[in-house]
Amino acid sequence: MALSYDSLTAVTRDKFIPVLVDNIFNSNILTFKMLSQSEPIASGNKVLQPIEYAKSSANGFYSGYDVLDTSPQEVFTDAAYDWVQCHASITYSGREEALNSGSERVIDLISAKVKNAEKSLKDLFGTQLYGTESGSGNGFLGLEHIVKADRSLGGIDSSTYTWWDGQVSDQSEANDSGVWTYDLLAAGEIQDIIREMYGKCSIDNDKPDIIVTTQVIFDAYEESLSAQKRFGASSQSLADAGFTNLLYRGTPVVVDDHCPDGNMYFLNSKYLKFRHHASRNFAFQGFNKPVNQDAAVAHIYWLGALTCSNPRMLGRVHGLPSAY
Repeated sequence: MALSYDSLTAVTRDKFIPVLVDNIFNSNILTFKMLSQSEPIASGNKVLQPIEYAKSSANGFYSGYDVLDTSPQEVFTDAAYDWVQCHASITYSGREEALNSGSERVIDLISAKVKNAEKSLKDLFGTQLYGTESGSGNGFLGLEHIVKADRSLGGIDSSTYTWWDGQVSDQSEANDSGVWTYDLLAAGEIQDIIREMYGKCSIDNDKPDIIVTTQVIFDAYEESLSAQKRFGASSQSLADAGFTNLLYRGTPVVVDDHCPDGNMYFLNSKYLKFRHHASRNFAFQGFNKPVNQDAAVAHIYWLGALTCSNPRMLGRVHGLPSAY
């Protein structure tokens, strides 16, 4: 007996969607870290991210009956990010339904369709995280735009407010030979590059909590540790999640296959977060039959934004080698 659309919707929602969401969260390393820490927010025309741009001057030492400074302080403003919509469709045709008659066969078919939707969403988010989307399209702002100088982000123009710049280092012509090679990095130069950017992105104990790069650059860092007989410790929590990593001053250095060639990103998740609408965090909308097609269609919806509250604490090194 064929399943009704209501029954198929219930089975998909209960059996497959939770696994799909878990697998999206546990896909590539940056998607895993960012989406697993995503926070729900209230509705509004924009996703508002409060930022602290100055120190209060209403403080100081005093004696006895001195008058205390209680003057109003303007030290906060809001960065405003556009809501971004994302979806994946799960469809099957009347032909597929007929050729897969029986409840078990239909559920197997839907299982395969859900896995395909899962793969597409993993790739979509993983790619967009490193993108340059700056408002002209429908995607959320990617790291190449966020970790940048002289650009508008969240309605704030960093060409005017330079404290809103990200930390950027172009290493394409940063040594005597004019170009970095894998061998130069592996001989120890990679540690100087990491040390410099890590310092730029740190204030006291506020420092990057993840460094994301490519396999080539990761291997060069690992080889530099071996050459200098240093112990390559790793983060156990990331290892338990299936991600190979090394540590730099306690910060995991990891490979993300979506990271563009020649790049390293120094990120602090205190200032970089996904925000999602509470009712559309990979929400499943059940199967319906279009009036003009012999098919059934369901959707998975996400509504949110990637927000940044302090680009000054994020860094990007580019121009490093892309081959061994």
